[in-house]
Amino acid sequence: MEVVVPILTPFNPDGTINREALKTHATNLLEKGIDLIFLNGTTGLGPALSKEEKKETLRTLSDVADRVIFQVGELNLNNVLELVKFSSDYGVRAIASYSPYYFPRLPEKWLIKYFQTIASHSSHPVYLYNYPLATGYDISAELLSKFGLELAGVKDTNQDLAHSMKFKTTFPKMKVYNGSDTLAFYSLLSLDGTVASMSNCLPTVFVEMKRAISQGDVKKALVHQRLITSIVELARKYGQLGALYVLTEMTQGYSVGRPRPPIFPLEEGEERELKKEVENFIKGLGVKA
Repeated sequence: MEVVVPILTPFNPDGTINREALKTHATNLLEKGIDLIFLNGTTGLGPALSKEEKKETLRTLSDVADRVIFQVGELNLNNVLELVKFSSDYGVRAIASYSPYYFPRLPEKWLIKYFQTIASHSSHPVYLYNYPLATGYDISAELLSKFGLELAGVKDTNQDLAHSMKFKTTFPKMKVYNGSDTLAFYSLLSLDGTVASMSNCLPTVFVEMKRAISQGDVKKALVHQRLITSIVELARKYGQLGALYVLTEMTQGYSVGRPRPPIFPLEEGEERELKKEVENFIKGLGVKA
């Protein structure tokens, strides 16, 4: 039962990666009980990072590489393989990749070949990052069974928990995580864990929910899930990825900068309103973030 944070990527005002802020944020999250870091994922704006920037994030977290799942997916397969090779110099927990996106109606055999190529070049365990809403392709357990690969895990970003559970029943030895914040409780209860963006700003809430589940206190765990779901709904009003930077600074007490376009920062008035809404909500529940 693991809480995995798809860590956000802090940026400087000039758009470069703020390595010091990234390291500070990662250290804080791990110290508060987060189990693993999913690096260069959607929350980390991975699709908008260059190949060299992806390398930079891993160099920055080299001291905790054994707790990092390094996301290497790109449309340029040569770049992907270069990132796979680069990761071999670091003791990462695993590498992960989403499927090729943008191009419509790719034959299944091409998707299969993409992952077979990655796996054949990796010295680390390989995870599938399945995000149908973003990629346009759903690599289901049924399709994955055609790959002829023993993948180590899957991050299934899907609002259908049964879809994620099918991976577990089909591949019992595989680590299976659901990537929806609103299903975090159920993912911790029935899968190997959750990969949840709100654990950037609510690490203690997630860790306490995990503890409550392990102690059999379902009622307490559900209180935490309701808080998470409510914060997600508030963040979505302003643009969840942009709002996450504001919320993380607010709850954790240090700056993680602001996102980089095409994910635009919230406007000043939006920041004030978001902070006010969340602050009142958290105070009303009397919980620690």
